[in-house]
Amino acid sequence: MYVGGVRCPACRTPAIESDAACRQCGFSLEAADRAFGIAPSLQRPIADISGKLGNFAERRAARVITEVERRFPQLNIAAVLMEVPEQAPLVPYAFWLFNRGSLSSAVAKGGDNHLVMLLIDTNSDRAITMVGYGLEPFMQEMHLQSCLQAAEQPLRRRRYGQAIESFARELDRQLVELCRLVPKQFGLVDEALWLNASAAGEGALGMAENRY
Repeated sequence: MYVGGVRCPACRTPAIESDAACRQCGFSLEAADRAFGIAPSLQRPIADISGKLGNFAERRAARVITEVERRFPQLNIAAVLMEVPEQAPLVPYAFWLFNRGSLSSAVAKGGDNHLVMLLIDTNSDRAITMVGYGLEPFMQEMHLQSCLQAAEQPLRRRRYGQAIESFARELDRQLVELCRLVPKQFGLVDEALWLNASAAGEGALGMAENRY
């Protein structure tokens, strides 16, 4: 399982947001377009391109995602199940889907993008999560890794719906904990007010689009 961060998806060199392409290897979204073709138009909260989820499992998983998004109304979650082409490296392919899969609106750029994407490759049962830049100052790689680890056991059994549910519930838990930590990081004293706002769905953390 893999976690996307602020690094080049191809060579993992630290990325510079303003660059059109990776300074180390030349990777860019345009290069990915040439390599991968036309991106599928995906939908939230679940895009089961593989057709392996089943209606009942999809409805259950969608309800769990909706519950998390209700608690964090700025958050958009997308779970994508598809057969990633065997020749396509998983991390660059996921990065390309994140940006080209129509999962975010045209105006959701920079700090206004609130997307968390879970991609499950049903060919290999690998999974990767990618989030926007706005969340990365708060949510470190270890937090995202915990979300993927929560999905690991059901994914090994190919219970894809349960894997999505476990991922979303752990994401919710991580965000709740982050809401407790953020006041301390910013020097806020009255934590009770902050936590009450979080419980009412007003403590959502903003996210942004990964891009070059």
